Amino acid sequence: MDAGQVLSLIEILAWPFTVLVIASALRPAVLKVIARVNAVEAGGVRAEFGAILLETRQTTEENGFLSQSRAYDSKGGQLQRLAELSPNGAVVDAWREVELAAISAALHAGLSVRGGKGRVSGNASVKEMQTKGLLSQSTYELYVRLKELRNKAAHSSEVIAAADAKEYALAALDLASKFREHPGGKD
Repeated sequence: MDAGQVLSLIEILAWPFTVLVIASALRPAVLKVIARVNAVEAGGVRAEFGAILLETRQTTEENGFLSQSRAYDSKGGQLQRLAELSPNGAVVDAWREVELAAISAALHAGLSVRGGKGRVSGNASVKEMQTKGLLSQSTYELYVRLKELRNKAAHSSEVIAAADAKEYALAALDLASKFREHPGGKD
């Protein structure tokens, strides 16, 4: 190989080599970004759990919902530990706390808690409280968003990050607490 061929080879390999050097330097940051992405689908049809959770966090912070102290109570601690082992399971378990609190609040207000098939239902309880004007719009919207996220955790193949499950659990416990603090009354 003569000097001209070596020079041509260097010119050809310079750009890919530069990209590899930059990529290896940015590897930790890229891995963090990749870890936060929970699902990707062509056409943007499916929203990611983490993206919806981010929107929910912003809404709840604007309305003064979230209280980080929940992480340290008994149920909060259990959910935080469960999120490490089974993030999807922690989301479903946290949602159950919301349902139970909603049913309790509706019963306390003397409202129906039975859904269309005659079964006791958290959804029916919340709809009844909403219809009677016993829930603020922000509480109702938080309930709907958390329900959507729970459905993603329970009914899709999407794997939820432990950090997202922990955050979801805190938001769910705060909403359940809100139902318990104002049973049957406007919040």
